[in-house]
Amino acid sequence: MHIESVPNRRSHPTILLRESYRADGKVKKRTIANLTDRPEALVEGLRTLLRGGVALARPEEALTISRSLPDGHVAAVLGSAERIGLAKLLGSRRGGAPGTWCWR
Repeated sequence: MHIESVPNRRSHPTILLRESYRADGKVKKRTIANLTDRPEALVEGLRTLLRGGVALARPEEALTISRSLPDGHVAAVLGSAERIGLAKLLGSRRGGAPGTWCWR
């Protein structure tokens, strides 16, 4: 696959994502997507990736995690613990050292 710029006479060039293949001994091109309306940074990132490069040096450049929520089994256990009042139950049996629990 490659990205090709096709010139137009009276407007900006068309930017296409294309695939080359052989049919009957001839090399042909198939258009996969028209990228003309996409931001230039996106097109350049795709070009870099198709050449085997890395679009971002560090993942932190792409996204940041603002908050995290429990998922799946963790959410089910936390929900059950809240329903039965586990925090109160454990709070009444707190052991001697901070952060330790007494299970009797």
